[in-house]
Amino acid sequence: MCEEIVVPELSWDRGQSDDAVEGRSASVVVADALRERILHGTIPAGERLRQDAIATRFGVSQMIVREAFRQLTSEGFLKAEPRRGVSVASMSAEEAQEITELRSAIESKALSWAIPLLSESDFEGANRILTELDKAKATDRIIALNAQFHERLYAPSQKERTLSLIATLRLNFERYLRFTWEETHHIEQSQQEHREILKFCRERDIDRACALLQRHIAATGAVLVQRLLARTSLL
Repeated sequence: MCEEIVVPELSWDRGQSDDAVEGRSASVVVADALRERILHGTIPAGERLRQDAIATRFGVSQMIVREAFRQLTSEGFLKAEPRRGVSVASMSAEEAQEITELRSAIESKALSWAIPLLSESDFEGANRILTELDKAKATDRIIALNAQFHERLYAPSQKERTLSLIATLRLNFERYLRFTWEETHHIEQSQQEHREILKFCRERDIDRACALLQRHIAATGAVLVQRLLARTSLL
């Protein structure tokens, strides 16, 4: 049985109210802090989180923490089990493959909707992001810019439900995506594909842009699946 832990180094100024911090609800602040630590591995997969301990650490009510748990569970970061409480969810190779296929289908659809609406400003903005990506060294920066590039191309679709779903899938993927940047040279292939996707978007070639995007996502997913399988074999 996993030991329940008190989450390390979580802090929140107790002078702040439960109602809002910097314009955000208290539950969002707690969820953001926990998500950040899960993404960076400070709270590892499989660890159980004590609602009362986290409430004490943040100086908020357990109701606030419960709402944060619900948010992170819906995003796939936490797993709730009857009589066992809440633990940090882990991703299997099979789940990584499932998310890869979902992303491939949904993101290519978003791009197909967006391409006819992309403006010169969108193209220039996407190209600037790629230039920054060429120079980026830190993994956090690479992942953030990578997400920004894709978001810039999809945003003109104005399909808010689809864009929200894409963001959730990408967030869940991000924790494990670090393997592909930190342990491989996948960034080089990724950047080449980014520029080809942008070229097809400029040419309004929906079929080729979406086909390449699907291959691009599949390639990233394949690297991740291989890393998860390798990690499992060592356990």
